[in-house]
Amino acid sequence: MMRTNDEMMPLPNEGVSDSGEDDGSFEELLEQYVEPVAEREIGELIRARVVDVKKEYVLLDVGDKAEGIVDIREFVDFRGNVTVAPGDEVEVVILGRDSETGQVRLSHRKAKQRSTWARIVEAHEKNYTVLGVVKKVTPKGLLVDVGIPAFMPASQVNIHRVENLASFVGQEVEAYVIDVDNQRQRAVLSRRKKQEEDLKRKRAELLASLEEGATVTGKVKNITEHGVFVDLGGVDALVPREEVAWEKRVDPAEVLKVGYNYKFKVIGVNRERERVTLSRRQLKPDPWEKIEQNYPLELVVTGTVINLTPTAAYVVLEDGLEGRIHRDHLSWALTVRKPSDILKEGDTVKAMVIGYDHNKRLIELSLKQITMDPWLEVESKYPVGSRVKVKVMDVVDYGAFVQLDETTKGLIHVSDMSYDRNFKNPKKLVSPGDEIEAVVLKIDKEARRINLGIKQLEDDPFETFLAQHPENSVVTGTVKNVTDFGVFVELAPRVEGLLHKSQWDRHRVEKLEDVVKPGDTVTAKIIKVDHEDRKISLSRRQYLLDEERRQVEKYTKQEPVDAKINLGELLGNVKPKLTE
Repeated sequence: MMRTNDEMMPLPNEGVSDSGEDDGSFEELLEQYVEPVAEREIGELIRARVVDVKKEYVLLDVGDKAEGIVDIREFVDFRGNVTVAPGDEVEVVILGRDSETGQVRLSHRKAKQRSTWARIVEAHEKNYTVLGVVKKVTPKGLLVDVGIPAFMPASQVNIHRVENLASFVGQEVEAYVIDVDNQRQRAVLSRRKKQEEDLKRKRAELLASLEEGATVTGKVKNITEHGVFVDLGGVDALVPREEVAWEKRVDPAEVLKVGYNYKFKVIGVNRERERVTLSRRQLKPDPWEKIEQNYPLELVVTGTVINLTPTAAYVVLEDGLEGRIHRDHLSWALTVRKPSDILKEGDTVKAMVIGYDHNKRLIELSLKQITMDPWLEVESKYPVGSRVKVKVMDVVDYGAFVQLDETTKGLIHVSDMSYDRNFKNPKKLVSPGDEIEAVVLKIDKEARRINLGIKQLEDDPFETFLAQHPENSVVTGTVKNVTDFGVFVELAPRVEGLLHKSQWDRHRVEKLEDVVKPGDTVTAKIIKVDHEDRKISLSRRQYLLDEERRQVEKYTKQEPVDAKINLGELLGNVKPKLTE
């Protein structure tokens, strides 16, 4: 009994597994029913016209006495829709002829696979992309339908590591074919290569379009101690730390947040090295350009102490500018020697603008200038000639620095410590911490100097002596020292005179040490006084001449009857009397 065409069609699931995919026995079953096609070669790819679309198969005109037949499932898309209609032309591969029905067995799927594989190979050879739909996740990557199943390794899915590959299932992807196996008709895809190529092209376009001075928008990627890295959409750019803000000591993380978009100014483009430098601060005018206009001298400002060093305190002002208070401008008080004596970080202070450090972009400030200058009253408080109690602060070779009060200090020079001209060591007289009395000698308000003296507390023995022994007076003293050029004679405590060698005797003396020694008593005449250099010049020779003259005058005035001693005897007694 003959079977109708419908009866001769295989059952819907004949040779197909329950999963809907051909199992391994399909080809074997097919070979039992299919006879070789004499007119056409098995495996030949041909174009055929759709004659009819049945529920379970499609009939095609292949130019043979019998029609060709294709399983309907080869024309059903992933949504379940039949993709062909009568009159359509499709490509098919000849599988053979059914021995019972005489129909030509065809495969549209194999035709698609063959053309698809040719396209895949061409894409690999000519390096262009293919489109596909991700079907499922495998242990090592994704299975992508590009007309045939193709494998995409996990490392080739994305530029960055993908934690959840399942999120790609069902998505259409564009990828490069990076490897093919012609014998097994297997292909390996890379979406990552496509991304890298797009990124490179986009980077090149962006670098070509960037110009210094342009304003761009970018997303903050990372913040480091050196600056901020920004993604400009394919090109990473750097905002150096100092270009984040005009304010000094600003933490970039307080100004810019990772993941947020900001505007920046392009300040450098190196196309060869693909490096772009940006600035956030240059979007705003530099406040330092009008610093002297906005912060004139003597302006009182308010700020917060942000750093202390041994020599200065640093203050940030209300608009982010930074000021510096040098230790010399902290206080009028002498006890304040370093910033930490009166300030700590976080303190709010008021200070006066006294200058500008343009190189370091610092406003010079002063704390003490906002209080009254004690030197305005120093002359009335410490008039010249007044006696004051002072405390010795420091002793140096040339004198001692003393403190008059909390804000005023002065100097006692070594020459004003003693009337002794040989006094050279202040440390023998005073020590740091000593509280002593001194006399104000001089005030220099411009130089802010006060000179004081200790020796002025008592009368000057030099002037006191000369008041009693003026020039041409005869004085007697003790020899303190004998030198080649003269003899130093102590005339009174702390008063000396010099008796020059030429003034020793009426006759020339070769060696003074032959005629006088320390401790001898000498009488001489004051022949010269230098008040400025505090020098007294003596002459024993002049004294002897004066004595001779006086004796002669005395002798000539004697009455003849009383003249019992002759002149020679009288003059002979003068010299021995003076050298005893």
